[in-house]
Amino acid sequence: MTKKNAFLIHLGVSFLIFIILLLMIIYVWYPAPYFDTTYRMKWITVIAFVDLIIGPGLTLIVFKPNKPSLKFDMTVILLFQLSALTWGVYNAWSVHPKMNVYFDSEIYCLDRNEIRSSGADMSLSSSPVADKLTIILPYPETSEKKLEYLTTGDSDLKMVYRLGHLFEKMSDEQNSELGKGQRDFMEVVSRSEQNKKEWNRFIEGYAKPDPDWKYFTYHCFKRKRTAVFDPKKNKVEGLLDINLPYGWALQRDEN
Repeated sequence: MTKKNAFLIHLGVSFLIFIILLLMIIYVWYPAPYFDTTYRMKWITVIAFVDLIIGPGLTLIVFKPNKPSLKFDMTVILLFQLSALTWGVYNAWSVHPKMNVYFDSEIYCLDRNEIRSSGADMSLSSSPVADKLTIILPYPETSEKKLEYLTTGDSDLKMVYRLGHLFEKMSDEQNSELGKGQRDFMEVVSRSEQNKKEWNRFIEGYAKPDPDWKYFTYHCFKRKRTAVFDPKKNKVEGLLDINLPYGWALQRDEN
């Protein structure tokens, strides 16, 4: 076998593996709307570099017909490529959004690592990706509970990611109350040209906005955006680069 043939065979097999992993990332771990994030490009780039450049590239450099140590050299290359690829795939899998949690009129997504560190029960979310909203961190109603929440962090964001042991399955009554009494989201959209542009980009795929859609501040991938939530599907329909004003969707009684 010539060096060129060895390189092409290695590249062809690696490309097939890359396509399979790419489909897993796009349709299983980071489906829409989560695919529209910088995270997915990060892991696609890492996996592509390891699978399509490092492995076949080392074969092109090392492969020499009739080389005494060729079998050993190729074994080392394949093991190195497999180890690096396993590391990239594991990290892409472990940080994909696994769970959506509702707290104080906002939604937070947690990946597998965050679920473990928060102390939450992984079985609360049976879906492979955080596409549904079925989990809630109840708002503290007593002074004792408020103190417990406050001692876990100095912000709601830190609270949610540290109070996983208090996560609950959302009841039908709680689900029906989501977004109840929200103000007109179009008023927020109209506040800037950038908001209008972002809304028009999102709405292109729909005949018209669904009047039942609800809008929540959404914390995911260390970013804060607006989630378009469809209560009929119980699903995050899309993510918008629009910031809702603080307290825009608050429903709790502050008295």
